[in-house]
Amino acid sequence: LEALAQTLFKRWFIDFNFPNENGNPYKDSDGKMVASELGKIPEGWSVKNVENVAEMIAMGPFGSNIKVSTFVDSGVPVISGRHLNEMLLTEDIYNFVTPDHAEKLKRSNVFRGDIVFTHAGNIGQVSMIPKNSKFEAYVISQRQFYLRVNREEASIYHLLLFFKSRIGQHAILSNASQVGVPSIAQPSSHLKSIQFVSPEESVRGKFEELAETIFSKIESNIHQIETLTNLRDTLLPKLMKGEIRVSQNNA
Repeated sequence: LEALAQTLFKRWFIDFNFPNENGNPYKDSDGKMVASELGKIPEGWSVKNVENVAEMIAMGPFGSNIKVSTFVDSGVPVISGRHLNEMLLTEDIYNFVTPDHAEKLKRSNVFRGDIVFTHAGNIGQVSMIPKNSKFEAYVISQRQFYLRVNREEASIYHLLLFFKSRIGQHAILSNASQVGVPSIAQPSSHLKSIQFVSPEESVRGKFEELAETIFSKIESNIHQIETLTNLRDTLLPKLMKGEIRVSQNNA
Protein backbone atom coordinates (compact mmCIF):
# COMPACT_ATOMS: atom_id res chain seq x y z
CA LEU A 1 0.00 0.00 0.00
CA GLU A 2 2.89 2.40 0.74
CA ALA A 3 4.42 1.50 -2.63
CA LEU A 4 1.04 2.17 -4.26
CA ALA A 5 0.88 5.60 -2.61
CA GLN A 6 4.41 6.41 -3.79
CA THR A 7 3.59 5.28 -7.33
CA LEU A 8 0.46 7.43 -7.34
CA PHE A 9 2.47 10.44 -6.13
CA LYS A 10 5.12 9.94 -8.82
CA ARG A 11 2.55 9.61 -11.57
CA TRP A 12 0.63 12.73 -10.54
CA PHE A 13 3.33 15.08 -9.27
CA ILE A 14 6.58 14.04 -10.95
CA ASP A 15 5.42 12.60 -14.28
CA PHE A 16 2.40 15.00 -14.29
CA ASN A 17 0.11 12.29 -15.62
CA PHE A 18 -2.80 12.93 -13.29
CA PRO A 19 -6.22 12.41 -14.94
CA ASN A 20 -7.34 15.38 -17.02
CA GLU A 21 -11.00 16.41 -17.38
CA ASN A 22 -11.50 13.46 -19.79
CA GLY A 23 -9.79 10.97 -17.50
CA ASN A 24 -6.68 10.79 -19.69
CA PRO A 25 -3.05 11.24 -18.47
CA TYR A 26 -2.44 15.01 -18.53
CA LYS A 27 1.10 15.23 -19.88
CA ASP A 28 0.85 12.23 -22.20
CA SER A 29 -2.31 13.77 -23.65
CA ASP A 30 -0.42 16.94 -24.54
CA GLY A 31 -1.63 18.93 -21.54
CA LYS A 32 -0.14 22.41 -21.53
CA MET A 33 3.11 22.76 -19.58
CA VAL A 34 4.59 26.11 -18.52
CA ALA A 35 8.01 27.20 -17.26
CA SER A 36 8.74 27.51 -13.53
CA GLU A 37 11.70 27.64 -11.11
CA LEU A 38 11.51 23.85 -10.93
CA GLY A 39 11.19 23.23 -14.66
CA LYS A 40 8.07 22.62 -16.74
CA ILE A 41 4.87 22.20 -14.72
CA PRO A 42 1.18 21.93 -15.68
CA GLU A 43 -0.61 25.15 -16.48
CA GLY A 44 -2.42 26.49 -13.42
CA TRP A 45 0.03 24.89 -10.97
CA SER A 46 2.63 26.85 -8.99
CA VAL A 47 5.90 26.54 -7.11
CA LYS A 48 5.68 27.19 -3.37
CA ASN A 49 8.01 27.15 -0.41
CA VAL A 50 7.04 24.85 2.46
CA GLU A 51 6.74 28.00 4.57
CA ASN A 52 3.83 29.08 2.34
CA VAL A 53 1.73 26.06 3.35
CA ALA A 54 2.89 25.59 6.96
CA GLU A 55 0.77 26.29 9.99
CA MET A 56 3.77 25.54 12.22
CA ILE A 57 7.39 24.43 11.86
CA ALA A 58 9.25 23.87 15.12
CA MET A 59 12.10 21.99 16.76
CA GLY A 60 12.26 19.47 19.56
CA PRO A 61 13.25 20.68 23.05
CA PHE A 62 16.78 21.25 24.29
CA GLY A 63 18.32 18.04 25.59
CA SER A 64 18.34 19.40 29.14
CA ASN A 65 14.53 19.66 29.02
CA ILE A 66 13.86 16.06 28.10
CA LYS A 67 16.08 13.31 29.54
CA VAL A 68 15.93 10.10 31.52
CA SER A 69 15.23 11.91 34.78
CA THR A 70 12.05 13.43 33.26
CA PHE A 71 10.60 10.09 32.16
CA VAL A 72 7.63 8.52 33.95
CA ASP A 73 5.65 5.28 33.56
CA SER A 74 2.73 6.86 31.70
CA GLY A 75 1.63 10.22 30.37
CA VAL A 76 2.54 11.93 27.09
CA PRO A 77 4.72 9.71 24.82
CA VAL A 78 8.06 10.95 23.47
CA ILE A 79 8.77 10.36 19.77
CA SER A 80 12.32 9.34 18.88
CA GLY A 81 14.01 8.03 15.74
CA ARG A 82 12.84 4.47 16.41
CA HIS A 83 9.27 5.62 15.72
CA LEU A 84 10.04 7.18 12.32
CA ASN A 85 10.96 4.15 10.21
CA GLU A 86 7.74 4.01 8.17
CA MET A 87 5.46 6.52 6.46
CA LEU A 88 3.15 6.42 9.46
CA LEU A 89 4.42 6.68 13.02
CA THR A 90 5.59 3.32 14.39
CA GLU A 91 3.82 2.93 17.72
CA ASP A 92 5.73 0.48 19.89
CA ILE A 93 7.73 1.24 23.03
CA TYR A 94 7.67 4.83 24.33
CA ASN A 95 9.22 6.86 27.07
CA PHE A 96 6.71 9.20 28.70
CA VAL A 97 6.72 12.60 30.36
CA THR A 98 4.00 14.00 32.59
CA PRO A 99 1.26 16.17 31.03
CA ASP A 100 2.58 19.10 33.07
CA HIS A 101 6.07 18.64 31.65
CA ALA A 102 4.65 18.26 28.14
CA GLU A 103 2.83 21.57 28.62
CA LYS A 104 6.15 23.24 29.41
CA LEU A 105 7.42 21.92 26.07
CA LYS A 106 4.33 23.15 24.22
CA ARG A 107 6.13 24.15 21.01
CA SER A 108 7.48 20.61 20.76
CA ASN A 109 4.06 18.98 21.11
CA VAL A 110 2.79 17.23 17.98
CA PHE A 111 -0.61 15.89 17.01
CA ARG A 112 -2.43 13.79 14.43
CA GLY A 113 -1.56 14.88 10.90
CA ASP A 114 1.79 16.43 11.84
CA ILE A 115 4.85 15.33 9.84
CA VAL A 116 7.94 14.60 11.93
CA PHE A 117 11.56 14.64 10.68
CA THR A 118 14.91 13.68 12.21
CA HIS A 119 17.58 16.40 11.93
CA ALA A 120 20.50 14.69 13.73
CA GLY A 121 21.68 11.09 13.67
CA ASN A 122 19.57 9.03 11.28
CA ILE A 123 18.72 12.02 9.09
CA GLY A 124 16.19 11.63 6.30
CA GLN A 125 13.57 9.97 8.49
CA VAL A 126 10.05 11.25 7.79
CA SER A 127 6.77 9.99 9.29
CA MET A 128 3.27 11.30 9.78
CA ILE A 129 1.22 10.86 12.95
CA PRO A 130 -1.86 8.96 11.72
CA LYS A 131 -5.41 10.15 12.21
CA ASN A 132 -6.17 7.19 14.49
CA SER A 133 -2.94 7.26 16.48
CA LYS A 134 -2.81 5.63 19.92
CA PHE A 135 -2.39 8.98 21.65
CA GLU A 136 -3.89 12.41 21.01
CA ALA A 137 -0.61 14.26 21.65
CA TYR A 138 3.10 13.51 21.66
CA VAL A 139 6.36 15.31 22.41
CA ILE A 140 9.22 15.07 19.91
CA SER A 141 12.76 14.49 21.14
CA GLN A 142 15.65 16.91 20.76
CA ARG A 143 16.68 15.28 17.46
CA GLN A 144 13.35 15.83 15.73
CA PHE A 145 11.50 18.74 14.16
CA TYR A 146 8.06 18.88 12.59
CA LEU A 147 5.76 20.41 10.00
CA ARG A 148 2.10 21.14 10.67
CA VAL A 149 0.44 21.65 7.29
CA ASN A 150 -2.21 24.30 6.71
CA ARG A 151 -4.80 22.00 5.19
CA GLU A 152 -6.48 24.85 3.32
CA GLU A 153 -3.23 25.38 1.43
CA ALA A 154 -1.86 21.86 0.88
CA SER A 155 -2.52 18.15 1.28
CA ILE A 156 -0.72 16.46 4.19
CA TYR A 157 -0.42 13.29 2.09
CA HIS A 158 1.08 15.23 -0.81
CA LEU A 159 3.73 16.74 1.48
CA LEU A 160 4.41 13.43 3.24
CA LEU A 161 4.92 11.59 -0.04
CA PHE A 162 6.98 14.46 -1.43
CA PHE A 163 9.41 14.21 1.49
CA LYS A 164 9.52 10.42 1.17
CA SER A 165 10.31 10.67 -2.56
CA ARG A 166 13.79 10.86 -4.07
CA ILE A 167 13.29 14.55 -4.87
CA GLY A 168 12.06 15.38 -1.36
CA GLN A 169 14.82 13.40 0.33
CA HIS A 170 17.40 15.23 -1.76
CA ALA A 171 15.83 18.56 -0.75
CA ILE A 172 15.95 17.70 2.97
CA LEU A 173 19.51 16.34 2.88
CA SER A 174 20.92 19.13 0.69
CA ASN A 175 21.80 21.08 3.84
CA ALA A 176 23.25 18.09 5.71
CA SER A 177 26.71 17.72 7.21
CA GLN A 178 28.41 14.35 7.62
CA VAL A 179 31.13 15.65 9.95
CA GLY A 180 30.71 14.00 13.36
CA VAL A 181 27.06 13.12 13.96
CA PRO A 182 25.18 13.50 10.64
CA SER A 183 22.92 16.52 10.94
CA ILE A 184 20.88 19.06 9.00
CA ALA A 185 22.04 22.63 9.54
CA GLN A 186 19.33 25.09 10.65
CA PRO A 187 16.59 22.49 10.10
CA SER A 188 13.57 24.75 10.61
CA SER A 189 14.85 27.50 8.31
CA HIS A 190 15.96 24.93 5.76
CA LEU A 191 12.56 23.20 5.74
CA LYS A 192 10.76 26.52 5.28
CA SER A 193 12.86 27.29 2.19
CA ILE A 194 12.30 23.97 0.38
CA GLN A 195 10.34 24.40 -2.84
CA PHE A 196 7.79 21.98 -4.26
CA VAL A 197 5.30 21.91 -7.11
CA SER A 198 1.82 22.75 -5.81
CA PRO A 199 -1.15 21.51 -7.86
CA GLU A 200 -4.30 23.47 -8.49
CA GLU A 201 -7.01 22.98 -5.88
CA SER A 202 -9.18 20.51 -7.84
CA VAL A 203 -6.27 18.14 -8.46
CA ARG A 204 -5.13 18.47 -4.85
CA GLY A 205 -8.61 17.54 -3.64
CA LYS A 206 -8.82 14.45 -5.85
CA PHE A 207 -5.39 13.29 -4.74
CA GLU A 208 -6.24 13.86 -1.07
CA GLU A 209 -9.32 11.67 -1.45
CA LEU A 210 -7.40 8.81 -3.08
CA ALA A 211 -4.50 9.03 -0.62
CA GLU A 212 -6.91 9.11 2.34
CA THR A 213 -8.35 5.77 1.20
CA ILE A 214 -4.89 4.19 0.92
CA PHE A 215 -3.61 5.46 4.26
CA SER A 216 -6.84 4.49 6.04
CA LYS A 217 -6.28 0.93 4.79
CA ILE A 218 -2.65 1.04 5.97
CA GLU A 219 -3.84 2.09 9.44
CA SER A 220 -6.48 -0.64 9.47
CA ASN A 221 -3.89 -3.27 8.56
CA ILE A 222 -1.52 -2.04 11.27
CA HIS A 223 -4.26 -2.29 13.92
CA GLN A 224 -5.23 -5.81 12.75
CA ILE A 225 -1.60 -6.93 12.97
CA GLU A 226 -1.34 -5.52 16.50
CA THR A 227 -4.52 -7.31 17.55
CA LEU A 228 -3.36 -10.65 16.13
CA THR A 229 0.11 -10.22 17.67
CA ASN A 230 -1.38 -9.55 21.11
CA LEU A 231 -3.68 -12.56 20.73
CA ARG A 232 -0.75 -14.79 19.77
CA ASP A 233 1.37 -13.54 22.67
CA THR A 234 -1.48 -14.24 25.08
CA LEU A 235 -2.51 -17.68 23.81
CA LEU A 236 0.79 -19.26 22.77
CA PRO A 237 2.31 -19.54 26.28
CA LYS A 238 -0.93 -21.08 27.57
CA LEU A 239 -0.96 -23.52 24.67
CA MET A 240 2.66 -24.52 25.30
CA LYS A 241 1.89 -25.14 29.00
CA GLY A 242 -1.15 -27.23 28.18
CA GLU A 243 -3.47 -24.74 29.88
CA ILE A 244 -5.60 -24.63 26.76
CA ARG A 245 -6.11 -27.23 24.05
CA VAL A 246 -6.87 -27.00 20.37
CA SER A 247 -9.98 -29.03 19.62
CA GLN A 248 -9.76 -31.75 16.99
CA ASN A 249 -12.59 -31.76 14.51
CA ASN A 250 -12.74 -35.13 12.76
CA ALA A 251 -15.97 -34.40 10.94
